[in-house]
Amino acid sequence: MATLGIELSDVGVHGVVIDDDGSTRTIKLGKETERLPAYAYAGSDSGELIFGAEAQELGQVYPRRMNSSFIDELSLLSTDFEGRQSRIAYSQIAYRFLKELVDRVGKEEQNIDRVVLAVPGHYLEQNDLAEQRIGILLGILGDLQVPVVGVVDMAAASLYSEGLWGVAEGERLFHFDLLLHATHITVFNKRYGLERVYFSRQPQSGFQAMQERFSNAMANRFLKQTSFDITEDRRIEQAFHSQTREMLFHLGKVTEASLEVSTREKSRQMTVTRDLAALDLAPYVKVLTQILLRAINDFGDGDGPMQVILSERAAAIQGLKESMIAQGVGIVKQLPAESSAFGAANLGKTWELPDSIEEVRVETGINLDIPQGDESSSTRSRFPIGAIRLIKQGKSLNPTHIVCDGLAYELGNGDFIVGFGESEEFNLVVERDLTPAPAELFRLKFEEDRWFLAESKSTIIESAPANSLKAGDSFEVALPGRRKQLLLIHCIQSVMTGNES
Repeated sequence: MATLGIELSDVGVHGVVIDDDGSTRTIKLGKETERLPAYAYAGSDSGELIFGAEAQELGQVYPRRMNSSFIDELSLLSTDFEGRQSRIAYSQIAYRFLKELVDRVGKEEQNIDRVVLAVPGHYLEQNDLAEQRIGILLGILGDLQVPVVGVVDMAAASLYSEGLWGVAEGERLFHFDLLLHATHITVFNKRYGLERVYFSRQPQSGFQAMQERFSNAMANRFLKQTSFDITEDRRIEQAFHSQTREMLFHLGKVTEASLEVSTREKSRQMTVTRDLAALDLAPYVKVLTQILLRAINDFGDGDGPMQVILSERAAAIQGLKESMIAQGVGIVKQLPAESSAFGAANLGKTWELPDSIEEVRVETGINLDIPQGDESSSTRSRFPIGAIRLIKQGKSLNPTHIVCDGLAYELGNGDFIVGFGESEEFNLVVERDLTPAPAELFRLKFEEDRWFLAESKSTIIESAPANSLKAGDSFEVALPGRRKQLLLIHCIQSVMTGNES
């Protein structure tokens, strides 16, 4: 039985097949490459759509007829797609694109038993729009009779493809990726698998914006060096932009590359080195490095071990890896092009085909079995929804209250439970709309006239010291797409009232 992993990246969809004997192969989805860029071009009023690299190149000549956001913004909303007689929704473009993808896969592989999708991180956020995206995606693939067994976070799948066995327990992993219209940062904690601690989407810093900046810089350099303006002819400009795109992906493998423009009169060339490309991309690199540093400051585990992992798309930006290393962020690695597709296929190669769309597995991390207590034979599954960092700043006073969003909650003398969602069991609700079902975040236990922090199965606690909690200590709570800060305080009036009674 063959398992197909699909990386649903708008920069370029990849497909990898794993057979039962463990052999793997990458599917050729483009005419000359293994990537299928998520571009759609309206060729005429007949309703025909062109996809992939051809659509990308035609869009350079007629940009208003090209759409590249139907994966990133998958929804039922209409687009402003020109070159058509009627309005068309993002979901309709996605349907035709996925049908084209299925047809291309079918030409390469006829016997696919199961399919696992690696999707962008914002597809798996806990909100209505993300649920709608997953529903539309699975609905389309179901209509196309694709045997989908699971959906997994693209970043988690790519890390799983490289193996987690060399990563220490508790190590923090920062996955840095460039999709077409946004930069994605996903933070994982290595704990019996991968637990997604944080996800951020930066819509102003996508691969397309960087690509346009690089192409324009190369065009200006070409004009200065050869006295030829590529913008005088749309076809020449189209070919030039195509060369610069390919150059971005190959400069990491070679020391230099050439740009060439040929006309009837003569052929003109310009050599581009890695250093020259890094110089032109320096402003963009600076912005991306700052995005990473903010994430590390907010979600790094202090002096604990951490790694930064760049996707193939991010690593293609000359100077980015060097800039991150120069900031002292620790180990910086880069992944191969098809890592998400391979990781998805490898992760789901034993998953059973569900009876309905509702039963399709959806994973934000890599969930492995965790030993239960001291019984090595007993295991349980763990699906964390948040992470907590304890900041020890207290002195000697025991806390009497915990403050959240400006309100103080009395701790009392028993267990104090902090959670998500509506539940009578919780003494403090941090967020009411984060999860469909109530979930415990953590609890404070009162033992021998002292307060201690106790872990729950729904969260990751970065540091749980044996010593007791004091007034002045605080908790930084990292939630999917948001953060909270809780502060322990000592209320003198509360103590005096207790003594009087």
